[in-house]
Amino acid sequence: MKDFKTIDEQIDLLKSRNMLFYDEEKAKNILLNNNYYNIINGYKDLFLDINNPTNYKIGTHFEEIYALYEFDRQLRSIFLEYILKIENSMRALIAYYFSQAYGNNNYLKLDNFETFKNINVTIQKKQKQIKFIQSLLGNINKNIANNVENKYIGHYITNYGFIPLWVLVNILSFGDICNFYRLMKQKERIHISMVFNIAETDLSSLLNILSKTRNLCAHDERLYNYEFPSYTSINDTIYHSQLNLPKLNERYTIGKNDLFAVVISLKLLLNKEDYDKFHHKLFSRIMSIQSKLKTITLNDVLNAMNFPNNWHDISKMS
Repeated sequence: MKDFKTIDEQIDLLKSRNMLFYDEEKAKNILLNNNYYNIINGYKDLFLDINNPTNYKIGTHFEEIYALYEFDRQLRSIFLEYILKIENSMRALIAYYFSQAYGNNNYLKLDNFETFKNINVTIQKKQKQIKFIQSLLGNINKNIANNVENKYIGHYITNYGFIPLWVLVNILSFGDICNFYRLMKQKERIHISMVFNIAETDLSSLLNILSKTRNLCAHDERLYNYEFPSYTSINDTIYHSQLNLPKLNERYTIGKNDLFAVVISLKLLLNKEDYDKFHHKLFSRIMSIQSKLKTITLNDVLNAMNFPNNWHDISKMS
């Protein structure tokens, strides 16, 4: 456990490691209000001296690291804004197609989900699927119990004895919404995926990484170079081939479970108008940081984000 250090001691430590300051007093205020760990430990990697990683590259200024910190914060805001659009669509589509098939109060019935009852799969897979469904239903019941004091939830419980699905979806997390879709019967999954003009298995794949990204953004975690877990890897898409993304052992090394995969996911799921707005904001934000970097280049940042050199071309593709 490292000892507590005052702001002045933090500045002195950074100076001892070759960091420079344009405005030391302003830097002190930034560290006091934003936390040394969040700024320095979170965003120092690109600025470290390769030959002596405890020190910073010659010429590194604190303001550069803070610029990258601010850039990432703005990235989270942009991605979250447009992921929420997908989230809102999924809530509405699930409520509509599930209720159309089973009524708006039958979402707690196990048999209304994909239990593989008449499908030739192993007993183990059936049992695992049922556990997933039971876990989802348990989370739904917890959400209902935790929201009984909400006026609109209480109204339906008091007057009707249940909450219609089109109301319930608004209190479920995006993770639960994604699981709900994944566990629906194939017929209903296909109805929803057709709205986005993609296969239902592809939609499940995209929702995984969007759900993870949404959580990162909502909890102010570092996003620009986040290493996504393998389970969030999206299926190969037309954009992987059109952009001629690099491969290793026949597997794409970019755009699978990284931030560029999130860009691809939004390209596939947003309507053209919304994606164009998203891409414009993202492109503008990326270009804006260029003038604030002296020790590293914009390409260094893009490489850390796992963005290909031609990433901007995706905006021109249909």
